[in-house]
Amino acid sequence: MKKCIFIFLFACIAAGFAAAQDEGIGLSIGLEFGIGNINKANDEEMTPYLMPMLIYEKSFLDETLDIYTELDYTFGFTKEADVDGNEVNPQSIYFDFMIGYNLGLGDASALSFILENEFDELIISPEAKGNNALTGIFTPAIKFKQEFDSGSIFAKLGAPITYIQYDKDADTAVGLDFTFNWSSGFGLGLEAKFCTLVAPNDDAGYKSAEVIVSYEIESVYFQVKTIIPNEINDTGVTITPEFDYSFNNFSIYVYCDFLGIGADGGNVTISPALGIKFSF
Repeated sequence: MKKCIFIFLFACIAAGFAAAQDEGIGLSIGLEFGIGNINKANDEEMTPYLMPMLIYEKSFLDETLDIYTELDYTFGFTKEADVDGNEVNPQSIYFDFMIGYNLGLGDASALSFILENEFDELIISPEAKGNNALTGIFTPAIKFKQEFDSGSIFAKLGAPITYIQYDKDADTAVGLDFTFNWSSGFGLGLEAKFCTLVAPNDDAGYKSAEVIVSYEIESVYFQVKTIIPNEINDTGVTITPEFDYSFNNFSIYVYCDFLGIGADGGNVTISPALGIKFSF
């Protein structure tokens, strides 16, 4: 299993150099290193990891058709026991595929129809018998975007269907996500997202709210993301500041998750990460 990360990284690099023959092909390769729980909150150990990634993003047919796909491989440096009791390094795969069709409604507005399928954390090792090793989420969505001289706004409504869950006996979960985004002409951006569980409806009210405040000027990008769950006392608020710097075809980013803010009986978990991407 330890060889998997090197095979995946080699495949990413090989694909990248092959794609370099075409300018602006839309392919990106990257590598991220992070440490979960670097402050050892709640008397738990740190969890360092390395994550190579391969991303393809491109618009076709005069920007009528959008395609996005991402493949991440995470290799943990800690040791965990597998189902046979052997000490192994945890490994997992993340895959996301999205296709969107943009219908122009004049020179400054568009209506988009989006289909996305996401496999979240396909656990390779260790594995747990009696449960699924991944979460599958299919999300149809519709988005309306309006351009202005001073910026743009968009509103998006999605219906995520969680058809594979870690617990094999869990019911299929259906939700509604509403996102509103405003981007100014001078770099400031505001985004709010509200997520509600529809079925099975075991709780009233929204499940979570997410707010992103960002600012971009030339090659520098900065954002702060805040996730507020319905039950703050149980899981707490998550705040993630992120800083990106781009030059030529490279981009370097650093972010840090502050998890469990305001939760009862627990300390805030701090998890920083540093990454680099190269785009073709």
